[in-house]
Amino acid sequence: MIETKYLIDKGDKLVLPECVVPHLYDLHLTPNFNDFTFSGFVDISIRVLQPTKTIVIHSIDLVLQSAGIVSEQSAVSIEYYTPEQVAIINFKDELQPSDSNNKVLSIRFTGILNDKLKGFYRSSYKVDGEQRYIATTQFEATDARRSFPCFDEPALKAIFRINLTVQSNHIALSNMQEKSITEHSENSTKTYIFEDTPVMSTYLVAFCVGEFDYVESKTKQGIRVRVYQVPGKKKDGETGDFALQIAVDSLSYFIEYFDIPYPLTKCDHVGIPDFAFGAMENWGLITYRESTILSSKNTPVRRKKRIAYVIGHEVAHQWFGNLVSPAWWSQLWLNEGFATFMGNKVTDHLFPQWNVWIDYINNEAMELDCLANSHPVEVKVHSSSQIFEIFDGISYQKGSLIIRMLENRFGEQFRLGLSQYLKKHSFGNTTTEDLWQSISQATGTNVNDYMNNFTKKSGFPVLNFKRMESSKAGEKIFEVSQRQFRLSGEEQPDDPIWNCFVQIETNNGSFNFLLDQKVKTFCIPEFQWMKPNFGQSGYFRIEYDSEMIKSLIPSIKSLSLPATDRLGILSDTFGMCRAGIAPISMFMDLVSGFINETESAIWDSIVSKLGQLYDLSLGSSYSEKFKAFLLKLYKPIATKVGFLPPKDSLEESSGQALLRERIHITLGQLGDNHVVIQCRTYFNEFRDNLNKLQSDIKPYVLPTTIRHGNEVDQQCVIEEYRKSNVSADRNLYLRSLSSTTKPDMVKKALDFSLSSDVRSQDTYIGWIAIPTSAQPLVWDYFVSNFDSIKKVFGESRLIIRLISSSLPKRANATQIQFYQKFFSEHIIPVADRSTKQSLEDMENNERFFNSFNNVLGNWLNSNEK
Repeated sequence: MIETKYLIDKGDKLVLPECVVPHLYDLHLTPNFNDFTFSGFVDISIRVLQPTKTIVIHSIDLVLQSAGIVSEQSAVSIEYYTPEQVAIINFKDELQPSDSNNKVLSIRFTGILNDKLKGFYRSSYKVDGEQRYIATTQFEATDARRSFPCFDEPALKAIFRINLTVQSNHIALSNMQEKSITEHSENSTKTYIFEDTPVMSTYLVAFCVGEFDYVESKTKQGIRVRVYQVPGKKKDGETGDFALQIAVDSLSYFIEYFDIPYPLTKCDHVGIPDFAFGAMENWGLITYRESTILSSKNTPVRRKKRIAYVIGHEVAHQWFGNLVSPAWWSQLWLNEGFATFMGNKVTDHLFPQWNVWIDYINNEAMELDCLANSHPVEVKVHSSSQIFEIFDGISYQKGSLIIRMLENRFGEQFRLGLSQYLKKHSFGNTTTEDLWQSISQATGTNVNDYMNNFTKKSGFPVLNFKRMESSKAGEKIFEVSQRQFRLSGEEQPDDPIWNCFVQIETNNGSFNFLLDQKVKTFCIPEFQWMKPNFGQSGYFRIEYDSEMIKSLIPSIKSLSLPATDRLGILSDTFGMCRAGIAPISMFMDLVSGFINETESAIWDSIVSKLGQLYDLSLGSSYSEKFKAFLLKLYKPIATKVGFLPPKDSLEESSGQALLRERIHITLGQLGDNHVVIQCRTYFNEFRDNLNKLQSDIKPYVLPTTIRHGNEVDQQCVIEEYRKSNVSADRNLYLRSLSSTTKPDMVKKALDFSLSSDVRSQDTYIGWIAIPTSAQPLVWDYFVSNFDSIKKVFGESRLIIRLISSSLPKRANATQIQFYQKFFSEHIIPVADRSTKQSLEDMENNERFFNSFNNVLGNWLNSNEK
């Protein structure tokens, strides 16, 4: 049990006392842009469940000026207990239980329009050099309490009646359409009263105040959709036109897919200049980083894919998360896992030519899930910092991958189960068991038993196929076994048993079976090659042996094996090497079989994995030989795709454009002379106005020039950053100016990332771009500036990226102890789990390096031509 003062420990969560529950919030707020404060009052219709003289309500960073029960009594005192983020309102007379919502708790309060990107906060932008501000919100997971006193738990749903009094030149937006706007000429303000919301959780309440432009359309069902942006963006060539079409089409798609109407009359999408996350699914008022919603006619395909996915993800939340919400944050995956899956599903529907499912399976879930410091999809969380820690690759990617596994097995019945689940629990709260019950009814299968270990246990299995002797001609018998995949390669006697639906493809047909025990035997007709986990829909790895790989190489070279399966073989084989189960020579031989590969996502994976090996090998006796191998592998691809795109963009696929970008970035990092000279030539031609440099080649021209350039070149990019108002361009400039290994330039890049020129949401972009060989400089900088970094980022998930970027790729036991000691003395609660994961990853990488070091060197010597 956790020691608490006012909150109640329920074993798996800390919650408010269950004396009263809210029914309706009548909220009035007035932001003041002169001193960045706001004032307000809220009348909360409540039901009293138990006799009490005290109401405990969430409140942090607010001053409660008065409180009372309307027409009954005022509070005799108001106390605050910051460790639990609550205010305690004390009454003289006991409040008595009632079957109706017949009491109104009225509270007056003030607060600060902060610059911390949470609660009710301010965001700045410039128009013709003039600094302007908007006010906006970010409440998930536990920051509604920073804007108004509330019962800030997802299960305590209520109706919200929002009233905003704003300057006469501003507009106000909220979850619902405005009901009325009243002008106040005496003080140049106006008051917006919005329609009542449906019953919803506090973390989904939202409002924006300021000057905005917008574009508008309607879905075929008649729902109004708008995309808002701050003034001045159109002048810079950025609009919401592409986003608007995605938003409209996504909303229509989900209405039909779920067979459930969208319950609101409008859906607004707003680009916010300062925004900590990618986007936030507030019901009817979705907010975004500008880079994930605004685009121009020159926006590259990679970013368009990102924009389409993010919008699809957030629109899917209008059902998964908003219409049906988690009973507690331990069920976060019901929001994020489904939104991740559905975001990809709708993007694939709208843009089948993008092959998004190949990118989708190439994600970080398994990298996190094989760590001892991982966590189950369903995980106990108590404090606010623990809640924020689980917004990670497990809740998002793993959650979505196990959903995809279910869809693959059950098809249309799966969709019907989702629809039943949403209809049954509309406007309510659920747990995973509620979802399994609906899908079980639709499929006729006990899904709870089937999926239990995938959600309640961390980790995943690896399947081994052992050929057995067969007495029959024309058939093969295999003994299939499962064990938990660990990077240590060890097997534990208490490993869970997962229910793995295994699909197998051979040159003689398709087969499937359910592996629901540790070992199982199956037989199939004789074949020349076999691909287990066909389609890569199962959340498990396959332990390929050399014979299986050898038989698959012809199908890889001929591209006759689907791209998802080619990628799966690559990923699983590298995973086996990392765990010490297979020698690194097997992976290197496999890579050599991809000489005819055309899919950009597969080359992304190859470049990434070989890049990991190269980074871990820096300083080794063969690192130069390894570089020569990589150059020889990548240069023919660069020649094939060309340095410049064709003049007519319709002449090439989106995949080829992505491949050109990735290969030239990599060749620039490796110092290929031809690429460096070309990049330098284009940089010098446009150095006085980098904005005019062709957008397709910017992603490799800029970082390559800085990587092999000087401080004058770096300053050139810094000045372009300062001039630009386009968020995506600024991000590219920040990544580029940090792509250096020279100590003075590294320090300059880090200093700039923490300067007032760079929004705090973007600081990490500069850090993660610094090359591995310069990492010791980043760690020294992090330590020297720790206090100021913690002051700005210490309560934000943004600090997780700064920490991981500061740590080396690998470290021995003594070095690990050094880093552990530092973080035990410099505690950052929101980054506790992720820091442990980073340290564990360093330890694993050291073991990996020691396992492949000599083998890789020998392989390079043997394959040197």
